[in-house]
Amino acid sequence: MRARLKSRLGFSLIESLTAFAILAMTLSQLLEGVGGGARNEARADFLFRAARQGASHLDTLGVEGPPPFGETSGRYSDGLYWSLSVTPGQRVVGIGGAPIATSFHARLVITKPSGFGEAFTLSAVKIRAYDQQASK
Repeated sequence: MRARLKSRLGFSLIESLTAFAILAMTLSQLLEGVGGGARNEARADFLFRAARQGASHLDTLGVEGPPPFGETSGRYSDGLYWSLSVTPGQRVVGIGGAPIATSFHARLVITKPSGFGEAFTLSAVKIRAYDQQASK
């Protein structure tokens, strides 16, 4: 009589290596998804802060005095860097040829301090009533 082969207990080396490879691929995809979510959260936070700071900056531009024509730059209190470019626009002339308003174009670029080239740009055209006293 032939001896009965013992029933196998456990897995062969090939089966174990295959299972390990499948597990490694699954975990790498899972970690990549979590890492991508963290990057997206950081980008969303930057865009939110930049939009809030930039809108406030552009809203106050030219309200209390003449706009600062040319290039200026600085840093907000939360660490974001900004660069502002203001160029004069056209004068609005009323009846009789007297100027009644002036305009200017403002372009604000906000960047992260990390320096990876991530930037947020806001642009606005503002109209301001012509000030007779300032023009003299």
